[in-house]
Amino acid sequence: MYIPEDKIEEIRSSVDIVDYINQFVPLRRVGKNYVGLCPFHTEKTPSFTISPDKQLYHCFGCGAGGNLFNFVMQYEKVSFFEAVRKVAEYAGIEIPKPEKKERWVETEFEELYEANRFAHEFFVRNLLRTSEGKKAMEYLYKRGINDASIKNFGIGYSPDQWDALIQYAIKHNFPLESLEKAGLIVKREDGSYYDRFKDRIMFPIFSISGRIIAFGGRRLKEDENIPKYINSPETKIYVKSKVLYGLYQAKDTIRKKEYAILVEGYTDCISLFQAWIENVVASGGTALTDEQVRLISNYARTIYFLYDADSAGARAMLRGVNIILAHGLDVYIVRLPEGEDPDSFIRKNPVFEFEKLIENAINFIDFKASTYQQLGKFDDPNVKSKAIRSLVESISKIPDELKRSIFIREVSSKYKLPEQVLSQELETIILKERKSLKKREFEGQVEDQEVIKFKSIPAEERDLAKILLEADEVALKFVFNYIHEDEITSEYVKVIYQNVFELFKQASETGEYKKLNIHEFILKFDDDKFRGFVTNIALSKYEISKFWEVKKVKDYENELMELWKAIDDVLRRFYLRKIRKMEQDLTYEIAEAERVKDEEKLSELLARKSELAKKKNIISKKGFSDTIKKYLLHIKNGGN
Repeated sequence: MYIPEDKIEEIRSSVDIVDYINQFVPLRRVGKNYVGLCPFHTEKTPSFTISPDKQLYHCFGCGAGGNLFNFVMQYEKVSFFEAVRKVAEYAGIEIPKPEKKERWVETEFEELYEANRFAHEFFVRNLLRTSEGKKAMEYLYKRGINDASIKNFGIGYSPDQWDALIQYAIKHNFPLESLEKAGLIVKREDGSYYDRFKDRIMFPIFSISGRIIAFGGRRLKEDENIPKYINSPETKIYVKSKVLYGLYQAKDTIRKKEYAILVEGYTDCISLFQAWIENVVASGGTALTDEQVRLISNYARTIYFLYDADSAGARAMLRGVNIILAHGLDVYIVRLPEGEDPDSFIRKNPVFEFEKLIENAINFIDFKASTYQQLGKFDDPNVKSKAIRSLVESISKIPDELKRSIFIREVSSKYKLPEQVLSQELETIILKERKSLKKREFEGQVEDQEVIKFKSIPAEERDLAKILLEADEVALKFVFNYIHEDEITSEYVKVIYQNVFELFKQASETGEYKKLNIHEFILKFDDDKFRGFVTNIALSKYEISKFWEVKKVKDYENELMELWKAIDDVLRRFYLRKIRKMEQDLTYEIAEAERVKDEEKLSELLARKSELAKKKNIISKKGFSDTIKKYLLHIKNGGN
């Protein structure tokens, strides 16, 4: 479907890239830009940078970059049209809707999203509009889940037959292959299909941006022969270890309160949310993963673990504590009364009783200590030493040195052990972990190929690219006069040169130079790597130009001086590079003349080498500053 270019530009310019991305990546201001942890690769030091002035983003760690549409395409794995549609929806701008037969499916990711959307429509319809759905509604009401929560969490019902979704898809001409890819139906050996979910309450699992990526199905019959819960299989849009149930609904409240409550199951999460405890997420019955903690760390600095007091739950908590601590988050454990889970507790008690549990939450030291006590690990001195070492190992995960020392002091006081001994043990563990980390980094270290490729491009060519993107017609005329396309070695820089030069040529015909629109430019290319190169250039400073601070001048004058200083330095590098090549050729020719004893040729070559040396000396010392001054004076006096 076609969207006019002016409409695309209207949509892009109506939404601030910082505001939009801040929904998914917590950002902080650093100078003129904003930075955060990159959502496209794992990192501990923020290298993901957004320029509000240029309305571009770039990660200096992995090379990802682009404008707002590119971010939506990369983050949600959707096509350009779908990205435009989502941004337009966010901005409240209407765009033409496609015919019903068009499904906006241009990528496999969109195909999966569309399959889940279609299935969700079916499950909700079955819950609310069929006689079979009534028993599912009765079950939900019995569990205390009200209509508002059913709607808010998109709960549905899959009928008690093996081909209900299949028949619905056939009736509505929806491709069964797409449903199979999403794991909603399963193909038999004979080529026929059956529904994966049969007679189950359906809990849609949402992405952080609110798109359905999978389902969890809870059996309606209490039949021990079938699993209580089954989930969609993993797909390109659903990886279980990277998802937290309820985060889409809870993220704003978590960010506001600065802490998250972590529970295990879907109904635990829904029941607490329904009781206005809206900063709650569920791990979905799996052990807590590094990716899940990283997701929470985008919105909160503290996690409260809720668990029922059985030993299996406690052991699961023990495994998750170290992961949370390693991310620099504070972690507290909330003990529920014997025989209770979060769902049952909140249904039996008023909210203030739950709030008391939060207030009385214990830190990880007390939790691990009491767990070890219950397991009898403090009865034997040998086992006790291992338990205390485990406490120190947890403390070693904390990035903050001050926090580590405070917790070491607490363990020292609690177990009457010398603080110095515990501190030495802590340093030993940290040193061992650092060595192990360095070894892992060395063994698996492969710097992102696009970052390597970027660094391999000569600095003068990278700076030339920046000049081409930012210079006006006056500066470009000067640059094009001295640097030609065949002198450039980087294919990326050549592409920029060609496009800017074409605009420059058009200006000579029309009499008006139209500066390259970087947003329109990067959207012309499907190559993520090239787009990353362009945003890197756009958001970086000049590399070889040692620009001094100019005081008491306007910003525009400052930028203009910086631009011409960069042009001077780039031309200097290009010409010195050219001279070095000529010197190499002369050295070879001189050697050849000496070999054949051609005195006349040798004399001529030595004279040329001497002239080159003089020229090289002048350019090294003075560069093109005098030439630039003369040119600018000529322009000022009305020249062209």
